[in-house]
Amino acid sequence: MQPNKLKILMIGPSESGKTSIANFISDSMNVEEVESPRPTQGVRIVEFELPNLNINGRTINIDIELWDCSGDHRFESCWPALRVGVQGVVLVCSPNTAQAAAREMELLYNYFVSQPKLSAKQCVLFYNCTDDQEEMDSLSLSPTFSKVSQVAINLKTGGNRLKIDFASYITSVLQSINKENS
Repeated sequence: MQPNKLKILMIGPSESGKTSIANFISDSMNVEEVESPRPTQGVRIVEFELPNLNINGRTINIDIELWDCSGDHRFESCWPALRVGVQGVVLVCSPNTAQAAAREMELLYNYFVSQPKLSAKQCVLFYNCTDDQEEMDSLSLSPTFSKVSQVAINLKTGGNRLKIDFASYITSVLQSINKENS
């Protein structure tokens, strides 16, 4: 049974670019409009349709409810509510958050992916690069992330690639849900 709407959380350290990414993949802004970070207060829900996904040979459109979550730990008391009904998790970090990111990503993965028993295929890590030279090598993640897709993204130079990567991730989430329900 195919869900008609997916609840996807986007979470990571403050100032890692989650809101810009959410706005871009939902077509709420163009690449030229990438702004300097403004802290999200709690959570912001962005709804949009992702058309023409190929799932098991069928082309479908899926509604996405993307929960753009604050990286500020003062909102941690909201985490239990955010996690209810989650079907996928996008972890986001960037070079300016890489120092603390490994530990933070582990914490977020454990709480939002492992505890609700999502599969590694229902999670993706976006490393939000701002320059072409930046690589994910500076991010030393634990073996927990060996099965999680890790994608270096750059809104300014690779926006279309980001949309393709996001659609591929959503396809993976849908296939995991279908496998679970069969």
